Amino acid sequence: MSKYFYSPSLHTFLVDGIHPKRPGDSVPISYQHYSYLLAKQSEGLQIVFDSETKQPVARLAPGTSKPEQLQSLYRQKSSEINTACETAITGGFWSPALGAPHQYPSKLDDQLNLTSVILQGFDSPYGCRDEAGVKELRQHTAKQLRQVSEDFTTFKMELLQRANVLKQRLDQALADGDLNAMEVVTWESLQP
Repeated sequence: MSKYFYSPSLHTFLVDGIHPKRPGDSVPISYQHYSYLLAKQSEGLQIVFDSETKQPVARLAPGTSKPEQLQSLYRQKSSEINTACETAITGGFWSPALGAPHQYPSKLDDQLNLTSVILQGFDSPYGCRDEAGVKELRQHTAKQLRQVSEDFTTFKMELLQRANVLKQRLDQALADGDLNAMEVVTWESLQP
């Protein structure tokens, strides 16, 4: 059962335990959606109830000028691109360093661990998953570990370049005052 709700009649969020009595129009929302909407509200967007989806959504306040709309959407889209890029970078990558593709973790701690192992310059076991998804510490030579690092660097740079292209599109849309062009810029709109 959800602990977070939105009430269209009250125009507010309600949290189970704090608000045990809720209006009948209250709809449950996930913690992730609740957090997302709070973040959008802090960016100046207004939380309104979408009668089609039956869920609260973040929208620009009525009467917002076009320059304000552009700036708000620009900040929102930039934040979404940064988050998507970071998620992709830390979501793992594939390397054929062991002779066959293996998936390696790439959260920040994993990146630091890989760098530490490489700096030692020795052969070492290192954690990765095979194509069947089996995670094991597999023996790597120092050369194989360097190859894993090079593959990660290539992977990361491709993602950062993708984010940069998208941000350049946002910059151009902002300079042109084109809300529609800005709306279509998403992480998914540019395939690697």
